[in-house]
Amino acid sequence: MNITFDYLKKLQKWGMQLTPVQPNKNPKLVNGKWFYGWALKDLAKKERIGMFHRGGFYDIDFDDKKKNCHKFMSLFPETLTTGKTINGAPVSTHLIYNSGTEASPTHESYPKVCGKDEKKIELLTNKSTWILGDDRVVIKDISPSRYDPSIISQYVKMTYFFGELLEHWPEGGKGLRDEAYLRLAGALARETNIPREIKEEFVRRLCESTGDKDIKNRVNKIAYQEKQFKEFPEKVYGIGGLSAYLDVNLPAFDVLKNSLEKEEEKKSYPLIDGNTLTD
Repeated sequence: MNITFDYLKKLQKWGMQLTPVQPNKNPKLVNGKWFYGWALKDLAKKERIGMFHRGGFYDIDFDDKKKNCHKFMSLFPETLTTGKTINGAPVSTHLIYNSGTEASPTHESYPKVCGKDEKKIELLTNKSTWILGDDRVVIKDISPSRYDPSIISQYVKMTYFFGELLEHWPEGGKGLRDEAYLRLAGALARETNIPREIKEEFVRRLCESTGDKDIKNRVNKIAYQEKQFKEFPEKVYGIGGLSAYLDVNLPAFDVLKNSLEKEEEKKSYPLIDGNTLTD
């Protein structure tokens, strides 16, 4: 995307502090330090432009090499969306928000410990985002939406977990997916504080991403298991039950856990019959 004075002026009116970006993707230094007072006429002459994570701005960076996390990107609240051109087509990689305050939100990076190029999704707050120049492109050209980072963080954590879940979700077969969705809904009810509407959005997208047509039944399990957990908590599986059923560890779920005792996941709970929800 071309760098023009007028477009940079619009970004500046949105409150962004802009900077030239070096070939190594870092902000250009002045006297060995980051510089926050670049004039628009000087920025318009540069090859690459970035936005500092200052003044309440923060960025969700989708890095998943398998593109599983990207499948849940459109569930995030609409905002300024940037990306890069790959094989001639624009690919969304960044969602830029404004907290509405000067305070910097907490940086989040998942997996928390991993090798080089193994990050899947991050909430960036400590440097800058490269927006324009070379293969960078603005995909959704709207002012960054104002959201408390704690709200967007819920989407980040759910995306990280559901991106992992996609790799292990059962294929078709009588009852296989129905039981998996029941255990998933139970784990989300028992061990997280994620709002129901967000959980339902992610379950719906999981269905769509795996070619599952029984969407209504799958989504309904979220409310059903919330009710069951309130009335009969001993009968609702936690993440241990889901992991056992899928025969795989799901470490990404750890970032979703609320303050319940960690011992909960070690218990076993009888399965609520999913047939009660089948249309």
